[in-house]
Amino acid sequence: MFDLLVTDRIARLSLARPEARNALRVADWRALPGLVAQAVDAGARAIVLQSAAEGMFCAGADLGELAGLGADAAARQPFRTAMRAALDAVRASPAPVIAAVDGGCFGAGVALAMACDIRIAGPRALFAVTPAKLGIGYPLEDIARLHALVGVGQAARMLFGAVTLDAAEAARIGLAEVVADEVAQAADALAAAMAGNSPASLALLKQGLALAAGGIASDAGHDAAFDAAFGAADFAEGIAAFRARRRPEFQG
Repeated sequence: MFDLLVTDRIARLSLARPEARNALRVADWRALPGLVAQAVDAGARAIVLQSAAEGMFCAGADLGELAGLGADAAARQPFRTAMRAALDAVRASPAPVIAAVDGGCFGAGVALAMACDIRIAGPRALFAVTPAKLGIGYPLEDIARLHALVGVGQAARMLFGAVTLDAAEAARIGLAEVVADEVAQAADALAAAMAGNSPASLALLKQGLALAAGGIASDAGHDAAFDAAFGAADFAEGIAAFRARRRPEFQG
């Protein structure tokens, strides 16, 4: 399902199941945490989550597996926990993750995109959260993330109406941060900018954003990491590069 390529400190993680419109199976959710870890271990300082399927980012959860949950009660919790662990791994990645969406992004695909730090939407992007059309719910943590991004009213409109948003509308309400005609190019440019920065700083800043999103404005661990950064090699390199008017070579 996923193809991983790491070059120039950028990981490109591609959803590659075009015959099923990149629908996600339990096995795919279970594979994702290891792939994120593999990307970071390979030196990636930014991850681009993209699609290898023309015109489709992700159709959501695999409908065949979803249908099977009706008769197989024992499979329901493993499905939910596998999805949650995968999305938690994306959110916890020390390397920022960019979702490059240029096509349909539906149901669990929206949850996957929301787990990323930034969403770039192309001219073909369409977003819809459609459990109400199937008679099921949406994981609470993903409802919370949707609410945090777009607000309670827009989240209600998306969830209750199962409405489809284009790129412009998604950006207007806060579901997408960037709208670009050339999604891959925009994602690569942003990832390259990130990859040139200190990986230690990126991890610390991402941790800070996560704390702030949880309503935490004071944290002893974050304060300690903030203080320690001044004694780290990346800070010395950053100062030296600034004074020499050269590009820094951060090691992390």
